Amino acid sequence: MGRFLAFLLVLLASPAFAQSVVQTDHVRSELVAEVATVKPGEPFWVGLRQTIRPKWHTYWKNPGESGLPTEIAWKLPEGVRADPIVWPAPSRFDIGGITNYGFKDESVLLVRITPPANLSGPLTLAAEANWLVCEDVCIPEEGRFELVLPSGAAATPASPETRTLFEQARRALPTQSPWPARYGVSKAGDPTLLVEAKGLKADAISDIYFFPAEWGPVATMAKQNATVSAEGIRIPLKKGDAKTAMPAELAGTLVLTEKTADGSVKQAFDLSARLDPAFVPTATASLANAVGAEQISLMQALLFALLGGLILNLMPCVFPVLAMKAAAFARLAGHEQSVMRRDGIAYTAGVLISFAAMAGVVIAIRSAAGEVNWGFQFQSPVFSLLIAYLFFVVGLNLSGVFEVGGRLAGVGQGLVSRGGTTGAFFTGVLAVIVATPCTAPFMAAALGFALSQPAPATVAVLLAMGLGLALPYLALSMTPALQRLMPRPGAWMDRLRQFLAFPMYASAVWMIWVLTQQTGADGVLYALGGMILIAFAIWLLRIGSGASAGTWVRRGLAAAAVLLAFAATLKIDDSPATAASASGAANAGVSFEGWERFSRARMAEAVAAGKPVFVDFTAAWCITCLVNERVALEVPAVRKAFEQAGVVKLKGDWTNRDAEITGVLKELGRAGVPLYLFWAPGADRPKILPQVLTESLVLSELSSIQQAKR
Repeated sequence: MGRFLAFLLVLLASPAFAQSVVQTDHVRSELVAEVATVKPGEPFWVGLRQTIRPKWHTYWKNPGESGLPTEIAWKLPEGVRADPIVWPAPSRFDIGGITNYGFKDESVLLVRITPPANLSGPLTLAAEANWLVCEDVCIPEEGRFELVLPSGAAATPASPETRTLFEQARRALPTQSPWPARYGVSKAGDPTLLVEAKGLKADAISDIYFFPAEWGPVATMAKQNATVSAEGIRIPLKKGDAKTAMPAELAGTLVLTEKTADGSVKQAFDLSARLDPAFVPTATASLANAVGAEQISLMQALLFALLGGLILNLMPCVFPVLAMKAAAFARLAGHEQSVMRRDGIAYTAGVLISFAAMAGVVIAIRSAAGEVNWGFQFQSPVFSLLIAYLFFVVGLNLSGVFEVGGRLAGVGQGLVSRGGTTGAFFTGVLAVIVATPCTAPFMAAALGFALSQPAPATVAVLLAMGLGLALPYLALSMTPALQRLMPRPGAWMDRLRQFLAFPMYASAVWMIWVLTQQTGADGVLYALGGMILIAFAIWLLRIGSGASAGTWVRRGLAAAAVLLAFAATLKIDDSPATAASASGAANAGVSFEGWERFSRARMAEAVAAGKPVFVDFTAAWCITCLVNERVALEVPAVRKAFEQAGVVKLKGDWTNRDAEITGVLKELGRAGVPLYLFWAPGADRPKILPQVLTESLVLSELSSIQQAKR
């Protein structure tokens, strides 16, 4: 008897046993009906609801480069008809370089059932389903389902929870496309899809992807460089592995994200594009295989990061901080070697811990939002305001307006000028803060690699960059021979300290200017008002001493002034993404004089016409970008060369976050700006120019156009 009960329990738990719910190791599947009672002859809907284990996925009708679609084999009474599965819009999965189409978390596959008109008694729906569920490995699973529904003179709906499930499932279905579509084939055999959605605004449409309904005619692509223009949506594709001719109709699902007044909305459309023999696509502005965008290994990324960090010491944003640290280090001349070493180690620790903290923030944002870029914090108006405050306070300290006590030695720079382990540590922190809007040679490839890799590689590359930044000062503190080259302490150091306040004031002005581009003119009012309050707080704290009642009143007023200054961040945060630069106002921080605003559509149009194209991706907070413009792009000789060569000059402003520019950076494996692309006439891929430009380098690239014309 015991053996029989055990056998019965095993049988009941087996997926082979017909039931409405089947639980496997990775998927919970349930066959549900939208009605509780069936009316003879009246169609109704059922759904195979699958709840998928986290990080695993099942497959769409076209699974992509690998995989198998879910199949349902029905066993129905005579006269009952089951239509094909109605598939929800799929998602795209990239695993080890293989692209698949399918579903994660949950999917509901809808099927319409039509009972016979002479149905009497209950209706039994039996089905066998099989599916492939994958993460790093793939496991085939199956289940047998049986659902018994009573019949009656009128259909009655299922429970409210079940009706809600079907409503959600229908919202996940693609709608029929309202636009006609056609496609053409290039001389190389690659198709290009043209959806004639006239009137769409390019800046309101993003994340466009076409999922072909069948495997074969079109290759499964990890990325599709779709563009939106006056003619509609243009999507260059690659020919698939099918040996047959291209079909007369190319069917699939178009998925895109549209910005609306209520926020971003993801939409999906089923469409069928006719083959148009007259439409022969020309070269498109493909960013794939761009010259200079080669993939690098982890070891190369670590080396590039170390070299980039070293060179970062010479960039204009970091140099003032290092000069202050060098002046403070000169004060240590004559001290014991152990004191100098401790100072160097503390500075290095400040740099490395700051880079480690930045790596943690990057990993957290990436896990939540999916992507992150270098200098992302400078796209926040709140961050710009706080950094402006920091630079202002550091400048006041260097000017001698106040001295930072030992307990607060790490808050700014008194800090650097006062020396000490704490001051050295926080000088390293300050150096990292001001370094992020700068980009040095070798950094682009290393950062692009780091921000797209798993967490250990991200941390390793950023720490290597931090080590490069700290290495010169660390070497100086550890090497007596180098220390002997330092000038002796003297009165000149006080003068140097006071002089170095002015780069800090200039940095504060620069951050206020950046804030203006992000928030408009009101940003200046909040920033300057906050600085006045901070200066007032410092003045209150300087007058008087002791523990009298008046002292406590002044301290209370000083605290209130500081809190009020920081309260400005709440007001600024109310109005993000209203940059003057974004609106195209005349006072925009990024100048567009002589340049067109970047868009994929304009870039594709110019490249397709065979024109030379130069694209400058920049930002108001990017010092390297601004220096390049002054010394290489806006000098008279280069302007004249651009004009003579007939170059289409496009500029992308990344001061505030821009999804289109972010997409281009991601495609090219770059983590931030500056980024310069150059297409020679008729080229189908761009060349990526170095991040630090010179006049001669740009003229050399342009001279090749003139030589080709001769």
